[in-house]
Amino acid sequence: MNLTIENVTKSFGDKKVLNEINLEFTTGVYGILGANGSGKTTLMRILASVMKPSSGKVFFNTQDIEVLDQKYRDVIGYLPQHVGVYKSFSTEKFLMYIASLKGLKKEEAKEKVTEVLELVGLSEHRKGKVGKFSGGMKQRVGIAQALLNDPMVLIVDEPTAGLDPKERIRFRNLLSKISTNRIVLLSTHIVSDIEFIAREVLILKEGKLVQKETPKELLRSIKDKVWTVFVDESEIQYFQSKYKVSNIGRDQEKFQLRIISDSKPHQNAQNEIPNLEDLYLYYFDEEVA
Repeated sequence: MNLTIENVTKSFGDKKVLNEINLEFTTGVYGILGANGSGKTTLMRILASVMKPSSGKVFFNTQDIEVLDQKYRDVIGYLPQHVGVYKSFSTEKFLMYIASLKGLKKEEAKEKVTEVLELVGLSEHRKGKVGKFSGGMKQRVGIAQALLNDPMVLIVDEPTAGLDPKERIRFRNLLSKISTNRIVLLSTHIVSDIEFIAREVLILKEGKLVQKETPKELLRSIKDKVWTVFVDESEIQYFQSKYKVSNIGRDQEKFQLRIISDSKPHQNAQNEIPNLEDLYLYYFDEEVA
């Protein structure tokens, strides 16, 4: 099973949002990392077949998804960044409604609704009104509806935005659990969402694919670019004006700065083991205040 993107470009007027993207996915979780405006959501909408590229093609198992049309939609599950729910519906009623839209027969739908509610940990809330759920529970309803047709490709766009750390961990573990024998595409700007579950991480910047590697390989690429240095309070502003300072911590009379830099920022600076947050800041310097 594979999903292939060939020379996909998307423009809105004169603005090129995606620029000749070429990718191939097989089973597993893929993290699509980028700052706001990097083209993540546009790419996800194209892969979900709710938007067409300006040029280029997407293929599922070597067949053009535009030619496959409904046959492709039948094998994908999509959780957009802002999922709409009927607030007065119970979880069960909402999922049965979505199942009917996906063409499931009533008895099959009942079985599938029970199955996905168990999978996302909402069996005890099947009669609860969706409108009264927390953000994390609504996202679990969202992933449940995306799984109703047992999709081969699952596309989730910024699924943990606004969730508390506990719900983010729960959601991340859920995606990892359901990724067996599926292609799972997860777009995010929250590094911890993908640090431990992604088979590969893709970095999108200004509509271009700048990196696609395993997390380990990506971290290896910046192994000599992360530093710590101890400075006086009066020196902090200087280092912030010259370098990307990702963290400032107090250590007795000194301040410890974590710095992202291609070169050694100070003669006493010590090289540090990088993490994916360092990687993100290395590529997206506009994110550092």
